[in-house]
Amino acid sequence: MSPAPADPALLVRLITRAVEAVARTDAAAFAEAGGELARFEPEQARVVLGWVLRRALEEQHPDGLDADDLRAAVTATARAAGWFGGLEPRILVVVLTAALGEHPDPEEIPRLGHQLVLQHSLLLVHDLVPGTGRSLRAFLDTALAEVRRAETMELP
Repeated sequence: MSPAPADPALLVRLITRAVEAVARTDAAAFAEAGGELARFEPEQARVVLGWVLRRALEEQHPDGLDADDLRAAVTATARAAGWFGGLEPRILVVVLTAALGEHPDPEEIPRLGHQLVLQHSLLLVHDLVPGTGRSLRAFLDTALAEVRRAETMELP
C-alpha cells in the first residue's frame, strides 16, 4: 500500500496523540499512533516534525547551538524514553542533525526506516517542545503554515 498524502488536521491529531502517549509512557498507544503516522507520505511527516524540532531547539538556544546542547537533548530524551523498546540514541542524533540540516549522509534516514525515524522524532518533540513555553499545537500550526508557504513558492 502506498503512503497517503497527509491531511493536515489528521497529521496534527496523530502527532499529538503519539506525543501524548509518550507523556504517559504508553508503549501500545505510541506504537499505534506511530504506525498510523507512518502510513503518510514519509517526506510530509518528517518535514513537519523536523521543522518542530528545529524551531524548538532554536527557541531554547537563541544564541546558537553547540555539540553540548545537542548531546544534552539526546541524553535527556534517551533517559526519559527508556520505556521505548526500539530506542537507539544514535537515531536521536541522526534525527536532530537532519532537522538542523546538517546530516552528512542523506541516505541514512531512509535506511533506518520511516517508522523508526518518526518514533525517535516524536520522542524528541515530546521532550523539546515543553522547554519553549509554547504548546505543541502552536508549533504544529506554524510548521504546517510554513510547509504550505514553501510548497506555494516558485523556485527561481
